Amino acid sequence: MQLRDGDLVLRPKRFADAEAITAACQDPEIQRWTSVPSPYSLEDARAYLRNRAEEEAAGRSVNLLAVVAHDDRVLGSFSLMELDRKPGCGEIGYWVTAEARGRGIATRAVRLLAGWARDELGLTRIEILPHKDNPASRRVAEKAGFTDTGELVAAPRSDTDEPVYAVYAWTAS
Repeated sequence: MQLRDGDLVLRPKRFADAEAITAACQDPEIQRWTSVPSPYSLEDARAYLRNRAEEEAAGRSVNLLAVVAHDDRVLGSFSLMELDRKPGCGEIGYWVTAEARGRGIATRAVRLLAGWARDELGLTRIEILPHKDNPASRRVAEKAGFTDTGELVAAPRSDTDEPVYAVYAWTAS
């Protein structure tokens, strides 16, 4: 599977991407707003790719990298997760590299993935859970057509039950 919007491509993650993912995850902003380990090692990237492959094989997620079409340069990571929790529902999680921020890449990628999930998987509700104190990620959700529900929840894949993630929802029409 490959999704495209002009020069932006969402393509499956590959084990050959481990070094690019490792380099991107050195970014303090990615470490601040996501659950990636800090420091982030090449072995962390390899484990992440193995885990995502297992999740995908089990039908629990779809994992893509955003890249530049002409040179395959990694711009971000986008996943459609929690597909096994509730029929017709999923969650989009993402990070983007420093070079990709402020250029609309995250918004374009989220729209591509949400549209594909609606058309190909029949999803009727998709959520994004940005940290309540991450205004950039909240703007991405809004620009991509997601609505702030006003709820705060704990992260579904976290050891903490502190409700610090805002729920943004998109419903198929």
